Amino acid sequence: MDTEPSPLIVPPVRDWSELPLDALSRIFMKLGTIEILMGAGLVCRSWLVAAKSPELWRFVDMTYHQMIFSMNVGPETLCAMAKVAIDRSDGRMESFRAQMFVTSELLDYIVSRANSLKSIQLTNCLYLWTHKLGRFASQCPLLEEIEFSHQKMLPELIRHLGSVHPNLKCLRISLPSVYEGGVHREYDESWEEMKNEEAFAIAESLHELWFLQMAGRCLSNKGVYAIIKGCPHLECLDITKCCDVDVDDKLRARCAKIKCVLLPKQMGWSSLPGSSCQIEDKAKTAISP
Repeated sequence: MDTEPSPLIVPPVRDWSELPLDALSRIFMKLGTIEILMGAGLVCRSWLVAAKSPELWRFVDMTYHQMIFSMNVGPETLCAMAKVAIDRSDGRMESFRAQMFVTSELLDYIVSRANSLKSIQLTNCLYLWTHKLGRFASQCPLLEEIEFSHQKMLPELIRHLGSVHPNLKCLRISLPSVYEGGVHREYDESWEEMKNEEAFAIAESLHELWFLQMAGRCLSNKGVYAIIKGCPHLECLDITKCCDVDVDDKLRARCAKIKCVLLPKQMGWSSLPGSSCQIEDKAKTAISP
């Protein structure tokens, strides 16, 4: 006698819009700023509510995303997205990272709405003048970490940072190229002083630094020695790709008291004694409570 097959059991369809708010917030914490603004926050009403939680926007990171490098997305669009993230933080944003698209107008917007800002990291921001960064730093009293990489850094700006933030813990001012303008110059006393202007300004103005990244900047051993003497609390130093630094026994001995050092090498990196990952971990620790 033939038996009829039992009907298939269809599992109930999960309604993802009914996920608890705290669960959604934890999931969104794993996403990047742009992913939340352009994707997760647009799925449904409950997800949009979760995407507006101020806790999600304490750390805003708009770097290394394909939208930033897209020819179809202008700086106005990215600045508008950054403003949405800043507004959603409800004044609790502690860290802002961005590259290429930041303008002076966006910095003014951050100043007016981010009273808790401790860290600003800007890379290759061609629409931004250095003097604007100085005014921005003056208006953010809690700043402990500043990055202004792939840009010209005037010694006067460094001294200004030291005057308004003498307890600055972390400074990143890296350049992408190993040679300044790709030009080799003859060494003389005036050029020696000129190429170490940034290093001397740091040594004179930022005595409380824990972390310093100057990869690719123009400085020599004389500048490194000045930094070591002027920044006695320095724990992490990155001077990779600084082509005028001669890594000899004297330099290694002077750097020995620093916990994590990345030294220049003709090909590749020479580490003493920390790795690049340790350097970044130390930087995060430097600005943590």
